[in-house]
Amino acid sequence: MRLPSLIAPVCLAAALLPGCASVETSAPAKAGSGGAQPGAVSPLRPRASAAPALGSAAKPSPLPWLKGQTHVHTDRSHDGHTPPQRVLSYYAARGYDFVALTDHNRVTVLDAPKGLLLLPGVELTQNSKSCDPKPPEGYRCLIHTTALFVDPTRVRVGDKRIVFPFVDQRRAAYSAQMQMAEGWGAITVLNHPLFHFAANEKMVHALSSSGLRFIELINAGLDQQHPRGRAAAEDRAEALWDAALTRGARVFALATDDSHHFDDEADRKRLGKFAYTGDRAWIHVRAKKELADIRRALLAGDFYASTGVRLEDVTRTRSEMTVRVSAPQSCSIRFIGAGGKELARKACPSASFALGAEPYVRATVVAPDGSKAWLQPVFARKKP
Repeated sequence: MRLPSLIAPVCLAAALLPGCASVETSAPAKAGSGGAQPGAVSPLRPRASAAPALGSAAKPSPLPWLKGQTHVHTDRSHDGHTPPQRVLSYYAARGYDFVALTDHNRVTVLDAPKGLLLLPGVELTQNSKSCDPKPPEGYRCLIHTTALFVDPTRVRVGDKRIVFPFVDQRRAAYSAQMQMAEGWGAITVLNHPLFHFAANEKMVHALSSSGLRFIELINAGLDQQHPRGRAAAEDRAEALWDAALTRGARVFALATDDSHHFDDEADRKRLGKFAYTGDRAWIHVRAKKELADIRRALLAGDFYASTGVRLEDVTRTRSEMTVRVSAPQSCSIRFIGAGGKELARKACPSASFALGAEPYVRATVVAPDGSKAWLQPVFARKKP
């Protein structure tokens, strides 16, 4: 997600803003091309069984955990060099079940390798030197969101970039991108909110009140570059998440690669720790291996973010959250509540925590090597 040499204009679709240029066109993706997987229900029209309300308790499930990546760039982004097919093959070889190609202002759709689902996506990108509120001295205004489950029949897929007018106000710019994604039947992720101080807890809360459901908690490429190390970057990200949740935002958190560098060895050597490589941060979603069910599980919070820790099971009843780690190991399970307060710390491989007294409870599993898993918050039910 490195900065482009030119500022990319961003805006609403023509239907939302009179006189605005529409997206470039091409033919809709054919069945089996990633945008419309054979036998899958449209990701925009999930099966009739509605997802549970945000934060509702989930019953134990026999469904498998699917490993997925939701932030990846190819040579169709200005700052990527690897062709899309090779990027998908990279993730398929590492056991991923689904991948979203999220090129800057471009929707990339193609045939995925056998066994891998392509989740159509795009990183909507506005970069500028000024906006309102202004960034700190020496920083820029970076408004980046990912649109996931883009319906390729609603957005035109071609070689040209998505072009739309610049929006000066930060919240309005984010809202414009969210509206564009909604018009494509997609869901929005607020990307790397701490990068260039793009969004604080007030902004996350405000956008949550407008329908934002996901934020990028972990960005492997950026976290690696933190001057005090990856752990400090993760602590800072968790603090922002907890501050937003404490304010009342109801947002789930993703871990992503934001990968740009794969088989371009020269770039990796030149950039060192600043290279955006792959398979460092991902999500595990409990769902059937089809787009509609993955979408359902994400919206229900039935997933966790990870940088290496694998969980065997997570159960959430009205009264209790239970976590079981896959392979028994020396690790700790931390239950976190409002204000980022640690409510309990228990040893692996399993732990439970009683729900009800806190506005929300989430959990983080920490392994000795620094790898972690972040569980989604369970929100207290509102009193009748």
